[in-house]
Amino acid sequence: MTRELFDTLIIIVIVIGLALAALRLYQDFTRPLPPDENEQPPQK
Repeated sequence: MTRELFDTLIIIVIVIGLALAALRLYQDFTRPLPPDENEQPPQK
């Protein structure tokens, strides 16, 4: 394995990791929040 190919593989792994981390952060920030424990449920 040449040095250039090894460097390319490392860069590809880093880019994939960053993409997955960004996707996870996006999912975490856009999910609905759970109801507040102190908040009363709506009464009918």
